[in-house]
Amino acid sequence: MTSRVPSAWLKVAGTGALAGSLALGASTPALATDTDPAGPKNIIVLIGDGMGYNHVDAASLYQHGTTNHQVAVDPAAGTIEHVPGTASQVFESFPVQVGMSTHSANGRAEYDPAKAWADFTWIATGATDSAAAGTALATGVKTNNGILGVDPEGNSVKNVAERAAELDKATGVVTSVQFSHATPAAWGAHNASRNDLHGISEEMISGPLDVIVGAGHPLFDDGHQPLATPRFDYLSEQGWNSLKDGQTDFTLVEDTADFEALAAGENVPDKLFGLVQVGSTLQQARPGDSLGTLPFEVPQNDVPSLATLTSGALNVLEQDEEGLFLMVEGGAIDWTGHANETTRNIEETVDFNAAVETVVEWVETESSWDETLVIVTADHETGYLDGSASDPTWTPITGEQGQLPDQKWFSGNHTNQLVPVFAKGAGSDLLASYAVGTDPVRGAYLDNVDIARVAFESWGFEDAPEESGIPIEATVPEIGEAEGSLTLTVADGVVALDGGKNIGDRLRFLGQLPTVSVTDSRASSAVGTGGWTVSGQATDLSSGPRTIRAAHLGWTPSTAAAKPGLSLGSPVRTVLGGGEGLGSPATLATASSEGRLGTTDLGAEIGLEVPVDTRAGDYTGSMSVSLFPVD
Repeated sequence: MTSRVPSAWLKVAGTGALAGSLALGASTPALATDTDPAGPKNIIVLIGDGMGYNHVDAASLYQHGTTNHQVAVDPAAGTIEHVPGTASQVFESFPVQVGMSTHSANGRAEYDPAKAWADFTWIATGATDSAAAGTALATGVKTNNGILGVDPEGNSVKNVAERAAELDKATGVVTSVQFSHATPAAWGAHNASRNDLHGISEEMISGPLDVIVGAGHPLFDDGHQPLATPRFDYLSEQGWNSLKDGQTDFTLVEDTADFEALAAGENVPDKLFGLVQVGSTLQQARPGDSLGTLPFEVPQNDVPSLATLTSGALNVLEQDEEGLFLMVEGGAIDWTGHANETTRNIEETVDFNAAVETVVEWVETESSWDETLVIVTADHETGYLDGSASDPTWTPITGEQGQLPDQKWFSGNHTNQLVPVFAKGAGSDLLASYAVGTDPVRGAYLDNVDIARVAFESWGFEDAPEESGIPIEATVPEIGEAEGSLTLTVADGVVALDGGKNIGDRLRFLGQLPTVSVTDSRASSAVGTGGWTVSGQATDLSSGPRTIRAAHLGWTPSTAAAKPGLSLGSPVRTVLGGGEGLGSPATLATASSEGRLGTTDLGAEIGLEVPVDTRAGDYTGSMSVSLFPVD
């Protein structure tokens, strides 16, 4: 019989690269719990992938004949002129409007306001990709390009959707491109390669998301036509079969009519996997040359709009009384930017704008701004869109309603320029407070990690430890008719890590585990040749969204007094020391029939080894100690 011991908390508090103490039962920061959640009940983030200020205005010119963010900047003359604007999109009337930097952990890895507006070419190189940007938006952690949900050291980092699920909130992602693409995957997967689409899709399907909706159907091409041979590019054949055959918790929806019914509130399932019958995108990759045409002149695929998909997703998620988290992506805005497709760029941005309007209508009819936070932003800018007379100056985009704007593309890639953030509702003031940077043209700006930060600071990063903490006691019931018991206690105390010794490629901290006492008074007639064993295991240590894996913790068992029949467990080396660490159960000590009786005091030297460049912070985790009788 196994007697599990309640968690005891580990704390690492740091300055510099990492320094501090490891404590069992120490106090921890106040965090939101699943019984007393703080902040907004619902958070909805809408991301126009690749949508910069000028993409917003280009679509507004076509839709309404107005712009709201145009500037004329001449670096040589040192002049900045803001063109008078008119807010025409619903989100342009939101109370919080700031800029956002988007750089990744590698590449240029910075946003410099002075350089950005002093040199027309500065922002054109070294930009983030959607995987790193999505990870920052979803987790609050900067990472390298090409990586999803994993920090530069290879550690998985929690995303906001996962935290929402821990609070029993419903969660979902909706996109106009394939569901396993980088941005939606940032809220549903942890993978060292954004190109591992099968691995990503499998993790998303098996993870906590309640709604997954997007393109990527294996039986249809980009024109919504059936394929002669299935293409399992974005979803494995096994994954498709499991969805189709009802082997997952999701209800699979494919047909346009079914999506429209769902948007109307009909046949709403508990969990939705919406796989639109199209290949890579809803509309952008459809057949037909759009060059020289106006938006929507080339016949569109007969598939749902992003607004319809969003409405259906909300109908599913709103069934959860605890609240919801939803990310909606206008993913193909980015694709049109790479291709410098003006007509389809406007189409995709208009489709995204309609999705925002759908969300606002839901908030105002089914929820309220007092309980819901809506954030509209982008992961980066794509295409370097500007006025047609630019380089080396920035010039305004101009145009008339219903016509293509007078504009020019200066890149086929992502750029480092600021993108807009619009926010309204519960928690929007907190988001606004993060905008501590100042740009000479766009004004106040925050960083992309702050989008996740507002959720984590509102909802907490993890549940607080139970007040009981240590001392910990576990009792094995009596065996048969014999009297006596086998108990385990852990003394009060703190494991104070000393040093922070630099040993080349890593820092090492050492401390002592509080005394673990085993008292065995069971009758020998019942126990026979048996004894007991004690093992321990640690969880990962976290500081907000940053994580130190339990494999970085190790120990060397010890005892206050040696006695026959008592054997200590082998030392456990950390992963940096060539071992596996304490992420898996490890033996502290074992006693045979000869050494089991009486009280045995055990201890261990705890070691923490981390890379020298580990981010500073207060890290918390837990360790459990378990007592097992041995027959």
